[in-house]
Amino acid sequence: MIRKIKLKKYKNFNDTEIICKSGRNILVGENGVGKSSILQAISLVLSGSYSRIESLGLESLFNAQAICEFLESSRKIEELPELVVELYFSDKYTAANSFDVNGKYNTENIECDGLQLKISPNCEEYFDEIKEALSHSEPSFPFDYYKVEFTTFANKGYSNYNKHHKIKYSAIDTTSMNKTIATKNYVSQLFMNQSGKHRQKISHKFRELSKEFSRRMYEEYIESSDDEYKLKIKNTTEKNFSDMLTAHKSEISIEDLGLGERVILGVSSSLASANEDVQVVLVEEPENHLSYLNMHKLIEIIKDGDDSKQMFIATHSNMIASRLELNNIIIVGSDAHETNLSELTPDTSRFFTKAPNLNVLNFILAKKVILIEGDAEFILLEKFYEMINGNKPFVDDVSIISCGGKSFKRYLEIAKILGKKVSVITDNDKDFLKNIIESYKDFRNENIEIFSDKDNVNWTFEICLYNTNKEFYDNTFANSHMNQGVLQFMLNNKAEAAFRLLENYPSGFIIPEYIKEAIEWVNPIND
Repeated sequence: MIRKIKLKKYKNFNDTEIICKSGRNILVGENGVGKSSILQAISLVLSGSYSRIESLGLESLFNAQAICEFLESSRKIEELPELVVELYFSDKYTAANSFDVNGKYNTENIECDGLQLKISPNCEEYFDEIKEALSHSEPSFPFDYYKVEFTTFANKGYSNYNKHHKIKYSAIDTTSMNKTIATKNYVSQLFMNQSGKHRQKISHKFRELSKEFSRRMYEEYIESSDDEYKLKIKNTTEKNFSDMLTAHKSEISIEDLGLGERVILGVSSSLASANEDVQVVLVEEPENHLSYLNMHKLIEIIKDGDDSKQMFIATHSNMIASRLELNNIIIVGSDAHETNLSELTPDTSRFFTKAPNLNVLNFILAKKVILIEGDAEFILLEKFYEMINGNKPFVDDVSIISCGGKSFKRYLEIAKILGKKVSVITDNDKDFLKNIIESYKDFRNENIEIFSDKDNVNWTFEICLYNTNKEFYDNTFANSHMNQGVLQFMLNNKAEAAFRLLENYPSGFIIPEYIKEAIEWVNPIND
């Protein structure tokens, strides 16, 4: 399998190393950080396709900052930037699939198995032209005088027509899903799943029927002809026969199914056991076009797929990220550096595969977070934040995430690995020392703090609101329908009470001190 990817001067990545898992690798990150670029880098190196490089254009592949920095420098030819993409393979993986890939021809100068794409100035042939291009007062970058090289770590050149490796990949881009290819692959897979003996019998029978039809065509339907050539059904091989097949689902042709069905078919056919020649599967945003139920189907297909295949999945989906286990996640940051959650405990990783609240990817990608327990807090926290800091939370890159109090420590384990700034707003449940101080002592650090009312009398959110604003609740908020009193109404109808407060928020409302402290801590006004 691919154990490591190195990207130098490639798109967003100036000098990045990505450690890969042998099974699933889930790439997550905000838009534009380079998730798709990583998938493209893998496919470019494995394909060895010069024509793809040419169609993409060198300028679109190079790191734009590196180009600008060179043009603004002394512009020495020997300092021209080079683009390098390297795939490092595990020995066990390549032993059975490749040859002539082991050597020291890599940027680390260590003996191992791998492939390299290098795009560098062709000074041997175009030194004078490059020198001339760079001598102008406002030079253009000399992309036209660069060369593209695909080599193994044994320094053997290769191309898509002449490869020194047998590592095949399948790429599924749901943003531009090819209807014909997806359906053709799936139908072909249905046929190939039959035993070899049955496939041969089917193909043989079809040829017999074709010959019989050709004979009867002239006897019954075609007028006599003196032409030297006569029409006849072409004899087919097993491959040609499978290409002629189609499939129906509930009397609907597979070609007429929706985009969501085609996504599932594409992933399913790529992971099918009969596709033993495909070792690496690349999937771009599989959540596109999928309903909630179809998303579950897709996840089960991926989880039940062939373990011998290595997958790289770029996604924005909370469900995909959590259900396929968080310790498989690779976080691509805005600075084009990657972080992974491989240090996450197996217990926490498994927890999120079953957790009902799917905010974990939002949490992972957020810069700063306020974690809260329930719906009532979620309804009011944005308003409280705006009253204290003068902005809505998203303006300050703060995310408010409700996860339930029992899940706090799971989220904080992730926060510790990522160094994420998180303030937790929670109830003291009548024992501040035990439930707040002692319970979270292993999680507090410079980036994590827990906030709760210190008075055990104020044991939950609603009581804190009431005791801080008793006059408002008793005289303005209360009505004749609250038979058990306003506080009991708030405790029995937490979300409804919070919503009513939000709709009629009074100008003099006092935000409980511990909530004010949590908001000011996660994003100080003078930051």
